[in-house]
Parts: sequence; structure tokens; C-alpha cells
Amino acid sequence: MSGSASAFAMDERVEVTASALNTREQPGTESPVVATLNNGEVGEIMNGPVDEDGYRWWGVHWLDRNVWGWSVERYLQSTSNGGSDFDWPITGYITSPYGARPGHYAVDFGANGNIGEPIYAAHDGVVDIRSYESGGCGNYLKLGHGNGYQTMYCHLNSFNVSQGQSVSRGQVIGGMGDTGNSTGPHLHFTIERNGTHLSIPGSDGQNVTAGYKIPKDYSGI
Repeated sequence: MSGSASAFAMDERVEVTASALNTREQPGTESPVVATLNNGEVGEIMNGPVDEDGYRWWGVHWLDRNVWGWSVERYLQSTSNGGSDFDWPITGYITSPYGARPGHYAVDFGANGNIGEPIYAAHDGVVDIRSYESGGCGNYLKLGHGNGYQTMYCHLNSFNVSQGQSVSRGQVIGGMGDTGNSTGPHLHFTIERNGTHLSIPGSDGQNVTAGYKIPKDYSGI
């Protein structure tokens, strides 16, 4: 271990900043590769740092793949610096970005029209509202995450959680649907703080993966 100041703390969440990053069985460039990670993949610091072969290495549990390996510090960044600490709630693609039309303070996602596509909690929290709105959201959930933050998930086909229930980040909370004022199966997703909608980055047609960090465009929790 190095005696100098550490970039990360134990259990801190980090994400990959390179387009392809090898994580290895041990610190060092000759150690066997466990997996090649994509930009944006998220893990938790479990060990390190260790200086080897001219690089500083950290032991990371990579959450999306559930693998453990050693990765080079220069290709990692804390999600507190690079991510909002909210995850994409679905695997699919953006069909209508935030602000794409007046009053659209949300991001809409599609998943090839698949009714029932899993919808995931973007962060740990509590189900504040589980309800139905005929002229708007249809079946919808609103989760509270503390510090004034809430996320909302609209047009659901089904619910997997109850009002007042505690949920974990990445937990399936419902299925994508076409309920309420909807032009087809999709998820309408918002992030709010103290009742104010927060801008969510993303472009039309952009692919997203559930569990990956939403880019930080505001002060996240």
C-alpha cells in the first residue's frame, strides 16, 4: 500500500472513464484479465491502493457484472464527481429527452414496445405514492430518497411494490406499460428535489442500461 493520500475510500462508488478497461486478478499489467469493462460501469472500492508496474491499482467489486478485480486508478472516478448517484431505471433507449417539448420535464424511454419490461428503482428509497392518474401518468410510482429527492415512474403496466415499502437501488418496482395519457408503451421518468424538476441529460435514441449512472447535471445525493 502507498503511504500517500488516497483518491478513494473503502466502499466508495467509482465508475469507469475509459472506453475499455481491463480489471485483473492481481495488481500489475501481467496479471490475468478478469473482465474488460465499458465506460460508465460502476463498482465499489474494496481494497487498495497498491502501486505496481508504474500504476496505482484499486480492488473493485464491479456491481453490474458481480465480478471482483484490480483496476488502474487513472481510469476511475468517484460517482460523487461524475455521476448523479441515480441509476438509469430501464434498459432501453431514450424516445423523448428532457425538455424536448414545452412542459416535458422528464425523460421518456422505450424498450422495443415490450409491455412488462422491468423498471428498476434509481436509488434506495421508500414508495411515497403508488397510484393511478387517468389523464396523465396512468399507473405510477413516486419514490422518496431523502434530502428532498424524489423519482417518478409513469405509465406502468404493473406494480411490484406497495405504498410505504422500502426499496433498494436496482430493485424491480414495476413493469413498463401504456396506461394513462400515453401514445404507446414507454416509461416517463422524472427526478425532483423539493418539488422542482431536475434536468436529466440524454439525447434522442441514446441507449441506456439499468444500473448504470445517470450523468451528473446537478448536485446529486
